[in-house]
Amino acid sequence: MRFKTAVALVLLGLLTLLAGIGQKTFWAPPETITATAPAGTAAPLTVFDEKLRTLHSGTVQINVKGEGSFMLAAGRPDDVDAWVAKTAHNTVAGVSDDGKALQVTHTDGEATAPSPAGSDLWVSTENASGEMNYSWNAPADGDWSLLLATDGTKPAPSSITMTFVNDASTPWAIPLMVLGGLLIIAGGALMVLKPKSGNRAGGGGSSIFGRRRQANAAAPQTAAPQTAAPEATGPEKSTPGNTTPEPFKGVTKARRSGIIVAVLTAAAVGGTSVAAQASQTPAPSPSASAPAPSAPAPSAPASGSATPGTAGQDQAGEAPVLLDAQFRRVLEQVASAVDAGDAAKDAAKLKPRVAQSELEVRTQNYKVRAKVGSYEARMPVRSTKLLTTVVTNQRSWPRSVLAVTQGEGNVVPQLLTLTQATARENYKLVSTTPLQPGATFPAIGREGTQTLAHSDKSGLLYSGEEALAGLGDRLTKADSTFKDKLVEGQSSPYIADTLAYQADVVKSGVNGSFAFTHKVAPGSTVVFRTADGGALVLGRLNFAFDGTPKASGDKLTIGEDAAALAGGKETGTGMVLNFAESVAVYVPPTGSSDPMKLVAATRGLVGAAFK
Repeated sequence: MRFKTAVALVLLGLLTLLAGIGQKTFWAPPETITATAPAGTAAPLTVFDEKLRTLHSGTVQINVKGEGSFMLAAGRPDDVDAWVAKTAHNTVAGVSDDGKALQVTHTDGEATAPSPAGSDLWVSTENASGEMNYSWNAPADGDWSLLLATDGTKPAPSSITMTFVNDASTPWAIPLMVLGGLLIIAGGALMVLKPKSGNRAGGGGSSIFGRRRQANAAAPQTAAPQTAAPEATGPEKSTPGNTTPEPFKGVTKARRSGIIVAVLTAAAVGGTSVAAQASQTPAPSPSASAPAPSAPAPSAPASGSATPGTAGQDQAGEAPVLLDAQFRRVLEQVASAVDAGDAAKDAAKLKPRVAQSELEVRTQNYKVRAKVGSYEARMPVRSTKLLTTVVTNQRSWPRSVLAVTQGEGNVVPQLLTLTQATARENYKLVSTTPLQPGATFPAIGREGTQTLAHSDKSGLLYSGEEALAGLGDRLTKADSTFKDKLVEGQSSPYIADTLAYQADVVKSGVNGSFAFTHKVAPGSTVVFRTADGGALVLGRLNFAFDGTPKASGDKLTIGEDAAALAGGKETGTGMVLNFAESVAVYVPPTGSSDPMKLVAATRGLVGAAFK
């Protein structure tokens, strides 16, 4: 029996060892899972849902095959959705239960869209011709979607496969191999080692089996067979309920142990085989109706038990609209467009990246400089020496951001306001405002800040609209009610110089009547919340200089710069000069006793005409 038990242990050990080795080799789950998109309705755009990136741990590999050139762009889910808008598109939304097919849904809509290439919404893009292999990594925290397209008019490539990293862990492999080795060692030891010799009785052998044979030989032949325990083991009554003699209890226990080990081994092998098979099947898409397990397995990835996209959506709602890399790319393109326009004195070169007040001011500046060589050019726009950025985390449109730069040709730091009107338009420079000498730029969070409507006064002494209107009144009248409510630094002379200039015109122009107004330009106000709860308000004031001769025959004379726009230097009927004033005002938070402060200001001639 000792030999049989030893053989059984060795066989069980081999089976257990084989099961452990199999977990690491021929039973091992695949390291990756590949799913293919089925044939479907063609569309100019294809969107990859953000939850696919975190469906499994590790980097997702995407293979796309198509005819001609195409691109894959990464952006925030809300940005991708806003750009797609009402265009017909396909959405890769999930993976089938068997892990072999991608779930693709089609949305009807407009047949074409503009080319998504070059959009400021994308944090990164990759172009290919014929075939693309793309590693889908998150450029920052939060959720990210992908947009696949050609030029917006042709169908997007439909041959798509996605390869996910599979959970190939085999937690039972090492324990099974260790257990198998121990069983083999135990079986081998049982074969080799001999039991200790006991007291010999009359040459009858030292084993319990020998003593049993002696007892049977000494018993009377006519007596009924009795099951008597050997004397060496002590008396034992033979009763009907006593089924197993003491010498065989160890053998029975060994057999039972062997059966238990065999059952455990079979269960372990079967269970790990199921686990290996299950690990090959990705979790069903969130739209599946199967109930969630009450307690997820410890080895399951965290993303498998979470609702896809929930945390990312919260982060996206608070995320800045531009990452640093995006901002620098946008700023470089803006600076290049302005450089090209300034060098050629051609406003057409500005239009891709310049709009509103800045486009008007530079266009008129080019016209004047074409006729008056001594007329001063506008301050250059630089992307180098970027001192700080202000980015909104308010994700509706229009979106505004602010850069403070002081590159070559910038005597003082310059505030550059850029606005994105809609999702399908790029950021454009709408104003450049040099910082007032000695002025301090207020602290604003770099991770994104709130932008307020021009009439929103929440938490502020004045709304953005009220602050600019107050500045306009302060620039118009020396005795303005805002004289003590809005101030500038001792070395910041814009308000003082403007009032002095207007007073000098009135004093020296004895033959004319003059009026000056500074009014807020509608739609130009941008308000950023500052770190102290106040706000930085940027916008444009329309500065109008109106002159009329006092008597018949009196004439008014204008400078060469205005004459270049008006078509002459003198008028006997009157004239109107128009300037665009780009300004920035700091507004303290509610409860503060501090006045508003003029942070930055400049003006440029935009019009001159005779009455």
